[in-house]
Amino acid sequence: MAATRDRSDWTALNVFLHWSIVALIVAQWIEGEFMVDFWDGTLEGKVLDQITNLLGYTHIVFGTFVLVAAALRLLDRFVNGRPPHPENEPTWATLLARLTHGLLYAVLLAMPILGLAAWFTGSDDLAGYHTFLWNPLLALIGLHVVGALAQHFWFRTGALKRMLPRMRHMA
Repeated sequence: MAATRDRSDWTALNVFLHWSIVALIVAQWIEGEFMVDFWDGTLEGKVLDQITNLLGYTHIVFGTFVLVAAALRLLDRFVNGRPPHPENEPTWATLLARLTHGLLYAVLLAMPILGLAAWFTGSDDLAGYHTFLWNPLLALIGLHVVGALAQHFWFRTGALKRMLPRMRHMA
């Protein structure tokens, strides 16, 4: 059963995992093209240079970390609850935030699962589904960032401060 009590703040674990996922996604974006070469070269039995091998395996490890971190964030929310949505926020904004978060979690779980399944099976189809989810993930991240900024500057809630490590207790 989910925690029913409302929290005034996110747990320190949830904040840490949030920013860890951000850092991992940025790293995945930076080295993502190496994974394409790594994937193709590995399936074709080619000898790959050290940097391609290193960054290819790093992509797999970081993707696994994203899966674990997203699952732990969900578990933390389930066990410890979450701060309530601001009272002065319009219903449409709260619904959009819930939908965006739900879709973000779905993609953050599905992408690494598909990627790992592709890697262990050598399936180009699964790899294609994994890759296809990159643009929806970026769109959801963009919507999430715009929502956080709208909460801070337009609705003037403390929601953004609750997720910033040094500002959390000032919200």
